[in-house]
Amino acid sequence: MVVRAGTLALTALLLLARGAPAVEPAARHTQFGLSLAAQGLHREALAEFERAFALDPTNSVLRRNLARAHANLGAHLLTTGAPAEAKAEFRAALEVGGEEPTYYVGLGAAALQQRETGEAFMALEAASRLAPGRPDILVLLGEAYDQAGDTPRALEFWGEALRQRPEDTRLRERVERAARAARIEERYETRESHHFQLRAEGAIPREVQEEVLALLEGAYQHIGFALGHYPSGPVPVVLHSDGDFATVAGLPHWVAGSFDATDGRIRIPARGLAMRAPGLGELLAHEYTHVVVAHLSRGRAPRWLNEGLALHFQGAGPAAEAAARRSAAGRALSLASLEGAFTQRQDRRLVEAAYAAGASATAFLLERAGAREVGHLLRRLGEGESWERALGEAARMDLATFEREWQERLRR
Repeated sequence: MVVRAGTLALTALLLLARGAPAVEPAARHTQFGLSLAAQGLHREALAEFERAFALDPTNSVLRRNLARAHANLGAHLLTTGAPAEAKAEFRAALEVGGEEPTYYVGLGAAALQQRETGEAFMALEAASRLAPGRPDILVLLGEAYDQAGDTPRALEFWGEALRQRPEDTRLRERVERAARAARIEERYETRESHHFQLRAEGAIPREVQEEVLALLEGAYQHIGFALGHYPSGPVPVVLHSDGDFATVAGLPHWVAGSFDATDGRIRIPARGLAMRAPGLGELLAHEYTHVVVAHLSRGRAPRWLNEGLALHFQGAGPAAEAAARRSAAGRALSLASLEGAFTQRQDRRLVEAAYAAGASATAFLLERAGAREVGHLLRRLGEGESWERALGEAARMDLATFEREWQERLRR
């Protein structure tokens, strides 16, 4: 699951300047800070409010302004994918301004982005105590329970939020999708390994379930070492019948597995489980790679890189690159055009061509930078760095040069 700042009611925070500061320089810093905040320059505005407060530290208006400036910067950092920095700002807001539900909401949302569920619960429960029944808090508490693997409890909070916001179509769709999955999965068996929590439809043999967990543990070690990241909490995995998979995932019949960044679950239908060795291990490595990419990049990785890395760790990179060369013959491929191609689920040939091209571009990046540096690239994206800058640092060339040299590589 990727939590974004769009779920927060933070954009309405206003920096109040009523009750002019008695100290004239503090008043000037306050007015300049208000002007900067109105322009969206939150870090610069914060510096002005800090200067104003230092000059008149007994003024309650300046204290409130400073706290809200920290919170506004925290909200901005969440939108740019920098949850660690955002948490520091929300904590500062609480320290300066005291208990305010919106500051706890921001702290909880940042913790959810980092998949620190325990910290998220503490912050969101504090927010709920101060503002019982507030819809944005209910939504995030639902996210926390869903991240912890308790979808029925999540549905309780989302349902209450939806009763207050019946016009929220996005939340309604989320509730309906989660409710379908919960009804199906409540009859499934549950088992765990060191790093995975598995639910399986009853007809799936125990030995298959054990094999899946063993293969996933192997992927956890191999891919974690390569990219430099090991998820801290158990990763949820669901083994479905083909019919249940179609109902829950809504994907074409030729799809053998999926990872849903919305709920953080790997889902494998029976047809995927029926693959002969080494096919099942390759499939699970592919889907688990998406978990690691989502955790590192906070959902900000380009689709071609996400799928390209999954194919690389699946072991399908060379074959995919050969397919990309055939596909590129006589026409120009661009990285930007690939993003839309991945969504054309009913056109299997177009999707397969996009996967192949993504694998080729990823192979070029891995040759330039190495897997560990690509892991750093993903982490920088997750911390809010722009794609162009993160790629430039990893590949040691700008985006235009990278794309041109990749295209030349395809034509060789």
